Amino acid sequence: MVKVRQAPASQFPDDARPHDPLIGARLRYLLTAVEARIEQALWDAGFDDLHRAHFKVFRFPPPENERPVDLASRAGMTKQAMNYLLAQLEQQGYLHRAPAAVGLSKRISVTEKGWQVVRVQRATVRAIESDWSAVVGKERFAAFYEVLSELADTHRVDVRPAPRAKQGDVSN
Repeated sequence: MVKVRQAPASQFPDDARPHDPLIGARLRYLLTAVEARIEQALWDAGFDDLHRAHFKVFRFPPPENERPVDLASRAGMTKQAMNYLLAQLEQQGYLHRAPAAVGLSKRISVTEKGWQVVRVQRATVRAIESDWSAVVGKERFAAFYEVLSELADTHRVDVRPAPRAKQGDVSN
Protein backbone atom coordinates (compact mmCIF):
# COMPACT_ATOMS: atom_id res chain seq x y z
CA MET A 1 0.00 0.00 0.00
CA VAL A 2 1.19 3.50 -0.79
CA LYS A 3 2.13 5.68 2.16
CA VAL A 4 -0.03 8.79 2.10
CA ARG A 5 1.45 12.10 3.18
CA GLN A 6 -0.53 13.94 5.83
CA ALA A 7 -0.96 17.58 6.66
CA PRO A 8 -0.08 18.59 10.22
CA ALA A 9 -3.13 18.28 12.47
CA SER A 10 -2.31 21.67 13.99
CA GLN A 11 -3.32 23.32 10.70
CA PHE A 12 -6.93 22.06 11.06
CA PRO A 13 -7.83 22.69 14.73
CA ASP A 14 -11.59 22.49 14.11
CA ASP A 15 -11.44 19.24 12.14
CA ALA A 16 -12.16 16.06 14.11
CA ARG A 17 -10.23 13.98 11.54
CA PRO A 18 -7.42 16.24 10.30
CA HIS A 19 -5.45 13.37 8.74
CA ASP A 20 -8.40 12.06 6.74
CA PRO A 21 -8.13 12.92 3.03
CA LEU A 22 -11.27 14.67 1.84
CA ILE A 23 -13.37 13.72 -1.17
CA GLY A 24 -11.26 15.68 -3.67
CA ALA A 25 -8.09 13.86 -2.63
CA ARG A 26 -9.82 10.47 -2.69
CA LEU A 27 -11.25 11.15 -6.16
CA ARG A 28 -7.77 12.22 -7.32
CA TYR A 29 -6.26 8.96 -5.95
CA LEU A 30 -8.76 6.95 -7.96
CA LEU A 31 -8.32 9.06 -11.10
CA THR A 32 -4.56 8.59 -10.88
CA ALA A 33 -5.05 4.81 -10.59
CA VAL A 34 -7.42 4.81 -13.58
CA GLU A 35 -5.03 6.89 -15.68
CA ALA A 36 -2.10 4.60 -14.82
CA ARG A 37 -4.10 1.54 -15.95
CA ILE A 38 -5.21 3.25 -19.15
CA GLU A 39 -1.67 4.34 -19.93
CA GLN A 40 -0.35 0.80 -19.42
CA ALA A 41 -3.17 -0.69 -21.50
CA LEU A 42 -2.43 1.73 -24.33
CA TRP A 43 1.27 0.92 -24.23
CA ASP A 44 0.46 -2.81 -24.18
CA ALA A 45 -1.77 -2.29 -27.24
CA GLY A 46 1.10 -0.62 -29.12
CA PHE A 47 0.20 3.01 -28.50
CA ASP A 48 3.47 3.73 -26.74
CA ASP A 49 3.65 7.27 -28.12
CA LEU A 50 0.73 8.37 -25.91
CA HIS A 51 1.03 9.73 -22.38
CA ARG A 52 -1.34 10.94 -19.69
CA ALA A 53 -1.26 14.53 -20.93
CA HIS A 54 -2.96 13.30 -24.11
CA PHE A 55 -5.89 11.96 -22.07
CA LYS A 56 -7.14 15.55 -21.78
CA VAL A 57 -7.89 15.41 -25.51
CA PHE A 58 -9.38 11.90 -25.57
CA ARG A 59 -11.57 12.30 -22.47
CA PHE A 60 -15.23 11.42 -22.82
CA PRO A 61 -16.77 12.33 -25.14
CA PRO A 62 -13.86 12.27 -27.59
CA PRO A 63 -13.62 15.24 -29.95
CA GLU A 64 -15.80 15.12 -33.03
CA ASN A 65 -15.90 18.33 -35.07
CA GLU A 66 -14.87 20.45 -32.06
CA ARG A 67 -12.98 23.72 -31.88
CA PRO A 68 -9.59 23.67 -30.14
CA VAL A 69 -10.75 26.45 -27.79
CA ASP A 70 -13.68 24.30 -26.65
CA LEU A 71 -11.40 21.31 -26.03
CA ALA A 72 -9.05 23.57 -24.04
CA SER A 73 -11.90 24.91 -21.94
CA ARG A 74 -13.25 21.43 -21.25
CA ALA A 75 -9.78 20.24 -20.23
CA GLY A 76 -9.14 23.29 -18.03
CA MET A 77 -6.05 24.37 -19.93
CA THR A 78 -4.96 27.21 -22.16
CA LYS A 79 -5.55 27.23 -25.91
CA GLN A 80 -1.80 27.21 -26.42
CA ALA A 81 -1.28 24.11 -24.28
CA MET A 82 -4.17 22.33 -26.01
CA ASN A 83 -2.86 23.24 -29.45
CA TYR A 84 0.52 21.76 -28.47
CA LEU A 85 -1.17 18.44 -27.64
CA LEU A 86 -3.37 18.61 -30.75
CA ALA A 87 -0.33 19.15 -32.98
CA GLN A 88 1.37 16.09 -31.46
CA LEU A 89 -1.72 13.92 -31.84
CA GLU A 90 -2.34 15.09 -35.40
CA GLN A 91 1.27 14.37 -36.36
CA GLN A 92 0.94 10.88 -34.80
CA GLY A 93 -2.25 10.22 -36.78
CA TYR A 94 -4.76 10.21 -33.91
CA LEU A 95 -6.60 13.41 -34.85
CA HIS A 96 -7.61 15.29 -37.95
CA ARG A 97 -7.98 19.06 -38.23
CA ALA A 98 -10.59 20.03 -40.80
CA PRO A 99 -11.00 23.55 -42.16
CA ALA A 100 -14.13 25.33 -41.01
CA ALA A 101 -16.11 28.12 -42.62
CA VAL A 102 -14.22 31.30 -43.40
CA GLY A 103 -13.07 33.09 -40.27
CA LEU A 104 -13.73 30.13 -37.97
CA SER A 105 -11.14 27.92 -36.31
CA LYS A 106 -10.40 24.45 -37.60
CA ARG A 107 -12.43 21.56 -36.27
CA ILE A 108 -10.87 18.59 -34.50
CA SER A 109 -12.05 15.01 -34.97
CA VAL A 110 -10.66 11.62 -33.99
CA THR A 111 -9.24 9.48 -36.81
CA GLU A 112 -9.74 5.70 -37.02
CA LYS A 113 -6.41 5.31 -35.18
CA GLY A 114 -7.75 7.69 -32.52
CA TRP A 115 -10.95 5.66 -32.20
CA GLN A 116 -8.81 2.58 -31.56
CA VAL A 117 -7.31 4.46 -28.60
CA VAL A 118 -10.77 5.47 -27.35
CA ARG A 119 -11.91 1.84 -27.52
CA VAL A 120 -8.86 0.67 -25.51
CA GLN A 121 -9.51 3.39 -22.92
CA ARG A 122 -13.18 2.45 -22.61
CA ALA A 123 -12.47 -1.29 -22.35
CA THR A 124 -9.83 -0.58 -19.70
CA VAL A 125 -12.20 1.52 -17.62
CA ARG A 126 -14.87 -1.18 -17.88
CA ALA A 127 -12.27 -3.71 -16.63
CA ILE A 128 -11.43 -1.38 -13.73
CA GLU A 129 -15.12 -1.10 -12.86
CA SER A 130 -15.37 -4.89 -12.88
CA ASP A 131 -12.27 -5.19 -10.66
CA TRP A 132 -13.57 -2.62 -8.19
CA SER A 133 -16.96 -4.34 -8.15
CA ALA A 134 -15.21 -7.60 -7.24
CA VAL A 135 -13.34 -5.84 -4.42
CA VAL A 136 -16.31 -4.12 -2.75
CA GLY A 137 -19.14 -6.35 -3.97
CA LYS A 138 -21.56 -5.86 -6.84
CA GLU A 139 -24.30 -4.23 -4.76
CA ARG A 140 -21.96 -1.74 -3.07
CA PHE A 141 -20.27 -0.89 -6.36
CA ALA A 142 -23.66 -0.41 -8.07
CA ALA A 143 -24.72 1.96 -5.25
CA PHE A 144 -21.38 3.81 -5.46
CA TYR A 145 -21.74 4.15 -9.23
CA GLU A 146 -25.31 5.40 -8.91
CA VAL A 147 -24.35 8.06 -6.35
CA LEU A 148 -21.27 9.06 -8.34
CA SER A 149 -23.38 9.36 -11.51
CA GLU A 150 -25.98 11.49 -9.71
CA LEU A 151 -23.32 13.83 -8.33
CA ALA A 152 -21.52 14.05 -11.67
CA ASP A 153 -24.78 14.80 -13.50
CA THR A 154 -25.75 17.58 -11.09
CA HIS A 155 -22.30 19.14 -10.66
CA ARG A 156 -20.84 18.87 -14.15
CA VAL A 157 -18.52 21.71 -15.09
CA ASP A 158 -17.25 21.54 -18.68
CA VAL A 159 -15.80 25.03 -18.87
CA ARG A 160 -13.23 26.92 -16.91
CA PRO A 161 -14.45 29.64 -14.58
CA ALA A 162 -14.17 33.22 -15.74
CA PRO A 163 -10.74 34.71 -15.08
CA ARG A 164 -10.35 36.56 -11.81
CA ALA A 165 -9.78 40.29 -11.91
CA LYS A 166 -6.12 41.23 -11.92
CA GLN A 167 -4.69 43.09 -8.97
CA GLY A 168 -5.46 46.77 -9.34
CA ASP A 169 -8.42 46.14 -11.69
CA VAL A 170 -11.33 48.25 -10.45
CA SER A 171 -13.90 47.26 -13.07
CA ASN A 172 -16.35 45.85 -10.49
